[in-house]
Amino acid sequence: MNNARDGRGAFYWPGLAILVILALVLGGFSLFVGYHKSFSPLEELRQHSAWTVHLPVLLGRLIGWAELAAATLLIAGLAIPRLARAGYYAAIWITLNHIAAAIVHVSQEEWHTLTQSAVVITLCLLMVALYRRHAR
Repeated sequence: MNNARDGRGAFYWPGLAILVILALVLGGFSLFVGYHKSFSPLEELRQHSAWTVHLPVLLGRLIGWAELAAATLLIAGLAIPRLARAGYYAAIWITLNHIAAAIVHVSQEEWHTLTQSAVVITLCLLMVALYRRHAR
């Protein structure tokens, strides 16, 4: 299929490939940490610097469940066209979640987490931009 005729443009397929990689990596990461925020003992979360230990327990658990749901939609939106818009909003939520985490880490002077936060937030912002094109 000719990219000029289908209206996708020259960068559609490379952008989609990058989106798939980012969504699988960041979605997988969100599934992993969301699971732990939902089910792991608080002491284990504290040991691994989970930002939700600084919140009321129920709120921290709900954030874990929301992360699981968002990651599921993020990945499903790649394969199921009807869920592409939901995947896009999930990508935005995951990005905002990581920004909130960075703010909490700074407020608690947990400086060792900021390199990871900077990398993850940057990748999330790229993913949101690419997902927006995919969701159209």
